[in-house]
Amino acid sequence: MRSIRKFVFAPAFAAAICCCAAAQQPMQAPAVSAGPLQSLNMVVLRFENNLLALAQAMPADKYSFAPDKSLFRPGSPAEFAGVRTFAQQLAHVSGEPFRLLAPFGVAIDPGVDPKSFDQLTGKDEILRALQQSFDYQNKVIAGITAENAFVPAGPRNLTRIAALVAILNDDGDHYGQMVEYLRMNGIVPPATANQANRMAPPARH
Repeated sequence: MRSIRKFVFAPAFAAAICCCAAAQQPMQAPAVSAGPLQSLNMVVLRFENNLLALAQAMPADKYSFAPDKSLFRPGSPAEFAGVRTFAQQLAHVSGEPFRLLAPFGVAIDPGVDPKSFDQLTGKDEILRALQQSFDYQNKVIAGITAENAFVPAGPRNLTRIAALVAILNDDGDHYGQMVEYLRMNGIVPPATANQANRMAPPARH
């Protein structure tokens, strides 16, 4: 993840943003100086790692999967009518940074068309869109300064920090749903598998 300029946040805000993290997963700390902003970077990186790993773990032929009542015992109150498919979940997540961060004037890279993301269905094209989304988000983060961090913009009157909080909150919501999609297809989410491997006792020789 790209380095970004250091500036001062209120400690309470830094603590709150850390609570937005999805599943725990090992990572390399961003190359920024210690301080509240480092915590924000670590949260963003954790979401990127976990979402990409989740998207890669689902087989291509399961991207059209969405749960329905047939998966549950007769009489179950489970209700999934109208829920997004796995592909639609990721397409929505990929488009969110472009929707919420556009008012801050950061140019989208040539060849990237966020408006087309909702029509994507294939694994390779969705993985590409997800990476393009993270790249754009990181470009916006790289331009955050003490002067512009809390300046509102756009029809929703969001600041850069508020927009990032909204994006991470939405990421966490959809990440939690997609974890269940994997499990319904017999796949242990990568973040969970990695944590289990770390906790397993060493093999005897």
